[in-house]
Amino acid sequence: MISVVLVAGASSGVGLETARALARRGHQVYGTSRVAARVDLPGVTPLALEAGDERSVRACVDHVLARHGRLDALVYSVGFYTAGAVEETSDELALAQLEAYLLGAHRLVRAVLPAMREQGAGRLVLMSSTAAVAAIPFHAIYSASKAALNHYAEALRDEVAPFGVRVACVEATSVRTGAAVAMRESDPIPGYEPVRTRVIERFRRLQLDGPSPVPVADGIVRAVEARRPRPVYRIGAQARMLPWLRAVLPDPVFRRLYGRFFHVSRPG
Repeated sequence: MISVVLVAGASSGVGLETARALARRGHQVYGTSRVAARVDLPGVTPLALEAGDERSVRACVDHVLARHGRLDALVYSVGFYTAGAVEETSDELALAQLEAYLLGAHRLVRAVLPAMREQGAGRLVLMSSTAAVAAIPFHAIYSASKAALNHYAEALRDEVAPFGVRVACVEATSVRTGAAVAMRESDPIPGYEPVRTRVIERFRRLQLDGPSPVPVADGIVRAVEARRPRPVYRIGAQARMLPWLRAVLPDPVFRRLYGRFFHVSRPG
């Protein structure tokens, strides 16, 4: 049975509920945050982690390995949101978003894989989004980073399977995350008003008032504990339905319906 689990991003939202659920099921759980004290859960050992810092990542993983000599699962639930029109999004902000969702995951994966290969088993569970299936208007970089994470996991899955390491992505939508939305750049372009503001507010309200993250955490626990986890876990009716709608509807029809959900008026 998997016992030692590192949950990256355990101070709020999905990561917090995942760490809590794993600890309740008897796993030895390490939960990370930039400030370790923000992780305050029974049965969870807090660790400081800055996913953008190679030394921090190595120190975090080395600490767990030094204590237990093994690491059975990594859950990556780190990130923040960017919002705004592509034209308004600076290179710096775009890189920061990709850093959070893709490169941060890459650093953690590279840090834990040597131990998992040596022990001949492991689980890598990456928190994705339905934005990977259908890009959200005015959230192009966020959507692109999640799609990139899915493709990253797909390729990684085949690479590490011979070593007994399994990889899963978890997709959900409209979940209360507890994370702040990083808004558009400080010099907005008037031409994108009022649609931009309407869409961002819609997305923000979904993040603040959406369903509990507990079902998503339960899906992550299933991925961690499964003998052969599914490649993708889609949590909630919307997450399960979206790929099907994308496949069967003509693209203009799908994008029109999707745009209406996010309060975008589309021509035609």
